[in-house]
Amino acid sequence: MTTSTHLASTSLGTRYDFLDWLRVIAIFVLLFFHTGMLFVGWGWHIENADVLTELQLPMDILHRLRMPLLFVIAGAGMWFALGNRSGGGLVRERSLRLLLPLVAGMFLVVPPQIFIERLFRGQWDGGYVAFFFERVLQLHPYPSGDFSWHHLWFVAYLYVYVFLLLPLLLWWRSAKKAVKPGAWLYALAIPLVLNEALLKPLYPESHKLIGDWYIFNHYFLFTLFGCLLASMRDAWDWLASRRQLSLGVALIVFGSAMLMFKAGVIERDTPADALVAIVFTWTSLMAFIGYGRRYLSFSNPLLRWARDASYPIYILHQTVIIVIGYWIIQQPWSAWTKYAAVLIGTMAICVALYEGIRRFNLTRVLFGMKGAGKARKDAGRPPSPIAARMAALADDKA
Repeated sequence: MTTSTHLASTSLGTRYDFLDWLRVIAIFVLLFFHTGMLFVGWGWHIENADVLTELQLPMDILHRLRMPLLFVIAGAGMWFALGNRSGGGLVRERSLRLLLPLVAGMFLVVPPQIFIERLFRGQWDGGYVAFFFERVLQLHPYPSGDFSWHHLWFVAYLYVYVFLLLPLLLWWRSAKKAVKPGAWLYALAIPLVLNEALLKPLYPESHKLIGDWYIFNHYFLFTLFGCLLASMRDAWDWLASRRQLSLGVALIVFGSAMLMFKAGVIERDTPADALVAIVFTWTSLMAFIGYGRRYLSFSNPLLRWARDASYPIYILHQTVIIVIGYWIIQQPWSAWTKYAAVLIGTMAICVALYEGIRRFNLTRVLFGMKGAGKARKDAGRPPSPIAARMAALADDKA
């Protein structure tokens, strides 16, 4: 995710609208995924009594693809955001777009999720205000406590990656190395395979940052690869020209893996599992980017709206799912009816909340958007003096 920063080439001024489309699509898919978590029996925060087994395989596939794609796009956005800025300029810009929404989210957006979970599990029977002051403000980490970043772990990890990648990006920009895309891009799966095979058995996914070595390295590599692709001239076009090959490899690997799992040739959480899973993930991402470059290189009013809405909706969506899902899963409806009700309700509420957020400078800043003055300036409309002063906090001073 690149927050509200538009994805543009820093060298030629070219807008890569297809990356914005892919980011919007990935976040839209997250609504389906996290709604599905209520119905697959994987031990989520709250769960429906009846499991939809038909969702389990699609959810497993989405789990392999959704976040890697967002981290690749976020890496590309990091390279573009660096542009002609100094290192300090990038840190200030990313702090405003990532750190501030993370902190705000941990106090304003995530606590209702934990409150609902405690109600659902019989661990709290009071109201929300008392829960917030008596439990959340103790700042004791979840799950033993009630303070967490929950789904905003993505933002936290991405912010840490800024500091880890910045020296490399500054060196790469100054060195002006001319690296050409080629078949070697497929070999980027190798470090991903090694990380999964060696560290996943030792460090199960936790999203706690400290000690979460498998996941931390996993998504760091995807972010790095996004930076690499964005820094290379013609990389996007190269991926577009090989999109059918990449998709073919991904489908062959997936089909073969399913047959081998069924025959017992491959078992879960083994080196062979790591190999097929990562090759499927990386070639799928190469295919998505390639097809996106080929068919989504355009803008329209929907993209211009969704480009700005995607980050606030990402921040909001899981809380909305859990809050309305808590009521809906208690209804005497079929599981599929409940799924549809949660999904549609979440979309409607998130859009309504975003429409409120975008109208005020304070909420725009807290949800990682540009201030109204900066947005008007980018759109070619000069802000009023008062709006300009109000938006100063959100404008990049680098």
